[in-house]
Amino acid sequence: MPPTLSALFILGILLASGMFVGWLAYKFKLPTLTGYLAAGVGINYFAHHIGVEHESLETLRLPINDFAMALALFVLGGQFKRRPGVSHNSEQPATMIRASLTESLFTFTIVGVLCTVAMHDIKGGILLGVLAIAVAPANTLEVLHEYGEIGRATRTLKTLTALSNVWAIFAFELVILLFIAITGASDIGLSGPIWDAAGSVIYGLIAGHLLILFQERLGAGNYVVPLLVVILLTIGFCELTDVPHMLAFLATGAVVANRSSFFDHITGAMEGYAKPAFVLFFVLSGSHLQFDVMRDNWLVVGLYVLGRVIGKILGTHVGFNGFKSTPKLSSAKNPPIGLGLLCQAGAAIALAGYVSRYNEELSETLLAIILGSVVVFELIGPLLVKRVVISAGEVDVGHLLSRSQYSTSSSSWFKAIKRTLFATQNLIASDPNEVFVRDIMKPSTGALQRNDSMDKILYFANHSPFNHFPVVDRENMLLGIIVLKDLSEVAYDQHIASVITAEDVISLSTEQASISAGSSLSDALALFQDFDGNTVAVVEDSTTPVMCGMLERTEVINLARRFQAKASH
Repeated sequence: MPPTLSALFILGILLASGMFVGWLAYKFKLPTLTGYLAAGVGINYFAHHIGVEHESLETLRLPINDFAMALALFVLGGQFKRRPGVSHNSEQPATMIRASLTESLFTFTIVGVLCTVAMHDIKGGILLGVLAIAVAPANTLEVLHEYGEIGRATRTLKTLTALSNVWAIFAFELVILLFIAITGASDIGLSGPIWDAAGSVIYGLIAGHLLILFQERLGAGNYVVPLLVVILLTIGFCELTDVPHMLAFLATGAVVANRSSFFDHITGAMEGYAKPAFVLFFVLSGSHLQFDVMRDNWLVVGLYVLGRVIGKILGTHVGFNGFKSTPKLSSAKNPPIGLGLLCQAGAAIALAGYVSRYNEELSETLLAIILGSVVVFELIGPLLVKRVVISAGEVDVGHLLSRSQYSTSSSSWFKAIKRTLFATQNLIASDPNEVFVRDIMKPSTGALQRNDSMDKILYFANHSPFNHFPVVDRENMLLGIIVLKDLSEVAYDQHIASVITAEDVISLSTEQASISAGSSLSDALALFQDFDGNTVAVVEDSTTPVMCGMLERTEVINLARRFQAKASH
């Protein structure tokens, strides 16, 4: 039997597995979040083989979940910022609130009715209707961060996610309050649910002003420590006083965003520590998925999933557009925004767990159903968020390829190592004036033909190690260069993309982005000083621009530095 592993070792295993399976998911054009969840599922089934105890995972789960949820809710709370310059009607606060309330009412009603009939329990059905309103904040934010750029659909999804959780929490406390008033069976009394909501908001308001004070007086440009101090202390106070902290961090983010100029700096500084926290959160969430629970409660879980999908999609559509038209799930141009609100995990599980303070048996039933539905929503939710922002045209084409803008293939890694260890040694031994572009270029890298369609352009881009794609004619004469980031301007417009050719997308001329094979190392350095890209095309000569390879900035700079180092000795 493998020895019991330390907490730090287990965290390392969780991060490593999440990183690796997330990379695999990205290679298959899936959200990396899906890979993190899959890594957690694998760890759950193979934990005993590698010495990871399930008790150890549970011990780590609570603090990591609380911390990751706090970060996500803080960011979402910042969406409640006054935006006087908003011009589009759908982003007006009144429109957002109306749409979110309509969506929440549709979701609550449809899920509540279906589950009440299936469970033969009106309390359970009503509570499941309330829980269905909640949207997983961390999951939604992670996908938007990976794929979404600054755009209306991205901002709308963030705001609706935050509002959905506000309504879910208040509705949950109101329902519990009504149940207590009607039955009088709880020892906690009416003050319990009231304090849950009010106390959470009060703590959030205090935490927000404390964060501003700490940042002004003690931060000195450090945007990490003050936020961590406030988050950890707020979670601690909420636990000591038995108050849920979800609303607290929404309020904290709203206060900082509206009463200071620190919000963007703080969220920008979160990159370094929020990412590993989210990876751990999703891997641990994946290890908590229970497929047997979904199987044992398949009918109620199925109705809950069906009702929530219909409620989110139809309710959001009606909230924004009324009953003038019906949402089309097959729409590639503008799919229902409700598709991006289907992620569900920590928020709903936490609320279902709070029911145990009032009814232990009902809480166990709700948790079983929620955990079963989470299996579905954790797997399909991120994919649908991705579809919404892609269809809205808010994702750079580079993010849709199976490689990143900076990644390379395994063969290019091998070639780079080979050139580093062997080829450049001979070049360094020669005179720098005798080193030419033909000696350091990458030959036979392929090129697009001038009449290639958008499908062929995207296929070529997906398999190219570069972000600059040469376009040639039948005689292999270079016509110009397509830049990856410029593809976004045409790739989303189906009418344009269907008739456009590679020559139409050229954004750099031959003169701007090419160099002759006979040019010297000094010529190449001079070219890259005035060129923003990382690669240029290599042609036989300027008068006969026959394409013969590509030249990378890093190759030129590294070789020049080695010549300089040799000269200094």
